[in-house]
Amino acid sequence: MASGSTSGQKLERGASASKSPSQEKPQSTAPLSMVVTDAVRRWFVETSKEASKGDVKQQALVGQMLCEGYGCNPDPAAGREWIDKARRRGYRMSGVYCEL
Repeated sequence: MASGSTSGQKLERGASASKSPSQEKPQSTAPLSMVVTDAVRRWFVETSKEASKGDVKQQALVGQMLCEGYGCNPDPAAGREWIDKARRRGYRMSGVYCEL
């Protein structure tokens, strides 16, 4: 009996020394919706930077994002300006959604 309780104590001590992830105290995390919103916002910022540098595909994309308010506040007038700029540079948006 004594050996049984000793091995039980060893297991208990060993278990407390290396807890499984489900036994660890949960860390504070942001809700998934906040993580996604932040990622979309950062995507808009990066797309805007590339559009400003002259990337015609990014100009069309930032225009669409502005029109729909995806990653930013909606601004259809500014969005149309970016889309028109991309169009004047030869970019055609037809079929873009078919690729997704």
